[in-house]
Amino acid sequence: MRIRRLQLSDYRNFSHLDFALPGGPVVIVGGNAQGKSNLLEAVYLLSTMRSARADSDGELIRRQAAQAADGPTLARLVAEVEGRNGSLRLEMVVVARAADIGSLVARPTGVPRANKVVRVNGVAKRLADAVGQLNAVLFTAHDMELIDGPPSLRRRYLDITISQADGNYLRALQRYAKVLLQRNHLLKRVQEGSARQEEMAFWSQELVREGSHIIRARALTVASLEPLAAAAHADLTEGREELALVYQPQLGGAVDGVQAASLSQSELADAFAQVMGRWSEREIGAGASLLGPHRDDLLFHLDGASAAAFASRAQQRTVTLALRLAEAGYLLERRGESPVLLLDDVLSELDGRRRAAVLAAVADYEQVLLTATEVDRFLADFLKGAALFQVAGGSLESMAGASAAETGEASSGAPSL
Repeated sequence: MRIRRLQLSDYRNFSHLDFALPGGPVVIVGGNAQGKSNLLEAVYLLSTMRSARADSDGELIRRQAAQAADGPTLARLVAEVEGRNGSLRLEMVVVARAADIGSLVARPTGVPRANKVVRVNGVAKRLADAVGQLNAVLFTAHDMELIDGPPSLRRRYLDITISQADGNYLRALQRYAKVLLQRNHLLKRVQEGSARQEEMAFWSQELVREGSHIIRARALTVASLEPLAAAAHADLTEGREELALVYQPQLGGAVDGVQAASLSQSELADAFAQVMGRWSEREIGAGASLLGPHRDDLLFHLDGASAAAFASRAQQRTVTLALRLAEAGYLLERRGESPVLLLDDVLSELDGRRRAAVLAAVADYEQVLLTATEVDRFLADFLKGAALFQVAGGSLESMAGASAAETGEASSGAPSL
């Protein structure tokens, strides 16, 4: 899978970009805050329908365009994709809500509320149905938070990885979130005495049904990811360290990650229901659901020790790189084609040996976009097979001298959907 063309209008710091992307390694060089990460974020956004960096969709709209607008305020992203099943056109428009037009300055946060609209080959789609049409794997410096950050980040990693390969999983996640909200509300009412414990039965049954689907999918995915991550990590470290992934479903200790992968969904649901029955008083006391995939975790061990507790910063970076390479391998296995790799400043903080190993690991991908502040971070042999571009102030040009992208002010009219 590869992107042949990427178009951006009033997105982040790009007023207008029309970029024909070559296959193979694409190196994008530029200073800080010039747009390198924004380019990778745009591709990832079209893949997963969510930004890896923005706290709200309004942040994606170019600030100057929103301040000057006297009509609808929006950002537009388009990718023309070539995959195993032919060509695909993905289009997303991020539209500021009418009440917030011109409010980039007025609102305390300086960011308007916004909605996303997406079309696939010209046909409007729900965001959930557009996820995974383009497969992409993104590495950023923030990935190291996967190692020692809160469990929610690791659950999010699993959810995004699985959702790109399995639309049913994403729909199960959405249903689970709604059930969890209702069940927690009812648990609080039972705790307060305004509802009876018997009223929990329906929502508990629904939580078990959707939750067992999610837990089993996560267990099977980690079972697939672990050998891929271990192999990638061995390559990056020349076999000097051994990486292991440990999935921890929150089922009160009744079922671990390995067991969850070996059980059928009905068997897992039965185990979940039994534990939930034993935990009912505890959950009422807490006024919240204490069991289920919303409390799962994923741990990383290096040579049998916790990477969060004992790994150095360089080791943690290598672990997350191996994890992303494993994710790419998993998507290749599940989808039958390699995803687009997006590596943001991947080589910083790595020694020469690990840099060489990373570049060797990604050199043969159908398309990989790498960013850096300086071109000398890359080995000369790698650069011989790569296309080089420089980004500055939202403008992109080939480092060979030829213009690689059109730049300039976007049209003041609203792009068509």
